[in-house]
Order: sequence, then structure tokens, then C-alpha cells
Amino acid sequence: MERYSLVKVEVRMSEREEAIRLLKILGLTGLEAELYLLLLEKGPLSAPEISDYLVRHRPQIHVALTRLVSKGYVEELGGRPKKYRAVDPEILYENFMKDLGGMAKRALSYMKSISKPKIEERHGVWMVRDADIAKARMASFVDEARIDVLVMGDIKFIHMLGEKLERAAKRGVAIYVLAYQTDERGAKFLVDDLPFLKKLRTAISGDMIVVVDSKIGGLVKSRPIMSMKHGIIIEERALLDYLSHDFVNRWVTSKVVVEKRYDLPLRFTFHRLALYETKKLLLEDKELILHAKGYEIESGAPTEVEGRIVDAVLELPAGYAHFKIEADGKTIRVGGLDAVMEEVAGELFEIREA
Repeated sequence: MERYSLVKVEVRMSEREEAIRLLKILGLTGLEAELYLLLLEKGPLSAPEISDYLVRHRPQIHVALTRLVSKGYVEELGGRPKKYRAVDPEILYENFMKDLGGMAKRALSYMKSISKPKIEERHGVWMVRDADIAKARMASFVDEARIDVLVMGDIKFIHMLGEKLERAAKRGVAIYVLAYQTDERGAKFLVDDLPFLKKLRTAISGDMIVVVDSKIGGLVKSRPIMSMKHGIIIEERALLDYLSHDFVNRWVTSKVVVEKRYDLPLRFTFHRLALYETKKLLLEDKELILHAKGYEIESGAPTEVEGRIVDAVLELPAGYAHFKIEADGKTIRVGGLDAVMEEVAGELFEIREA
């Protein structure tokens, strides 16, 4: 039996088609766009000549010419018959961009002035039907970061986030960047371009991901066989935990490019990353204190615990992940929000020296 596969073919517009599309966006009809391009190509023409070239009735041509003249796209020369010529597109572009810039500022100012609910409820998974808009949304999340940020992507995506990541670093945010599809040269470019990064590793493959403070994140697929023209904005804590767990799983097996220590105290919302960094410090025989905010497993009541860290258990294949601390003569296990067997499910972790 013969096997057939469907091949997706993307049809790219010609330059002329793109020009017509732009002119339509600027408010011209299809006929007006064709007429303007004809005058650019042929130079000054009369209405009868234009009618012959475009094979349109003269009344249609006269209406289109009148509109183009009134909009400033076409100049007319008196006489019998009148001649028409196209205004230089560079001039039109400059004027359009000037008008667009002013309009955009006024519109943006108005939209920002529209009152929002005092408390904006965030939950669920939202779809963004344009991948570039999704990436821009993901970049905007970095501006909200107060504690920690996870970033995974190719060089282009990470470079796009550069300025926002740098500002976050200056605010004291812990930033972990995992780059994929890059060689040593690409990694060196990131190091040179983003010298403020203290945590940078490279992986073989992955997706474009940003997760901020375990509160919000985004995902855009980046795999050739999984064509994806949209992005996903995630505000569901359980799914954000899955993203962060996957990130840590990749992180511990990835190639180290930059590994600089963050100064104590360390603050994390990402439980497994907190454990990973704590394990390294314990191997240096450091005496550490954990302060964690979260919930009691048995009652679900909010709680805060503090004590000397006895162990940081992180067994990724088996799924064991929790702090062991001594507090008031008791041993308390502090897991993440997915904790079941532990005494406390933590959502904010601060590690400091004893």
C-alpha cells in the first residue's frame, strides 16, 4: 500500500502584492492601489490612457483619480486631457509614518486611561494567534519579575529579551537562561552581548519559554515538525509548575556556559531550582537557614516555617523534591505546591546563612 504525506506549502506574496496590500491598509481600494502603481511605473498618464492600461470603465477611473488626488497620492496637470502622476512613495511614507506615530500615541494614551478592575484575576490558559505577538507578550512579563525568571529559547529570542533581562538583573531578580540550537560561537555571542547573566547554559533543543515568579508564563513551540503559528499564555499555577520542572530537568543536564554565584540570601518561587542551588551550597559545608511561605498539607492553612536546613532532596527521576529543616526540635519537610507527602507546600523560599 502506498503511503502519502501532506506537505504544507506556504505561498509567499510577490513584492507587488505586498505593495498593494500595504496601500489597502493605508485606505486605498484595490483599483486605487493598482492605479497608483501604474503611474509609478509608466509616469504621467491621462485618464483615457489609464483606462486602457487597467481595462476599466472611464467613470471608475475618474472616481479613483479624484480620490487619489484628494488624498495626496496623485498630482494632476491641467490641460486637455489632464495628466496625472504619482507622488514619490518615499514622501508618502514619511508623512504616513508621522501621522501614524501621532495617532498611535494618542490612541495608546487613551487605551491606558481606560480604567481596569482594581484586582485583575489571572487564571487559565490563553491563546495568542500570532507567534510574534506572543513573543512580545512573553517579553513584557520580564518587566513584572520581582524574584526569579526562567528563559529558554534560541539566540534571536534571548537577544530580544536582552534589555528587559538586564533591567530585571539590576532589580535583583535571579535569571536562568537556557539557550538551544547554538554552538560555541553562538554561546560566546550571548556572553559578550549579555554580560550581566550569571546563569547561562546550552541545550540541544527546546521551545521558547518565559516563566516569571511562578505567576505567569508563555510558550511558543520551536520545532520544525510541529508547525505552530500561535503562542500560549499560561496563568495556571499547576501548568507553570510543569514548565518550571521541565526547565530544571533540562538545566541539570545542559552544558554550562556561565555559572556565577548569586549572593545570599537567595529567594526563589521555583522550588526545584531552590533545591538545586541549596544542594551545591550544602556540599560546601555551609550552614543554611530556610524561611518558607506556603500551606500546611494537612489543613491547607497558610503558614510560614523557618529552620536550619538539614538536607535538600532533589531526586529528579524519582520525583522526590523537598527541604528537610529542623525547627523547634522537629524535622519538617517543605515541598513545592505539588507536595503530598511533606508537611508544608511552599511557594516562596528564602535561603540565608546561619
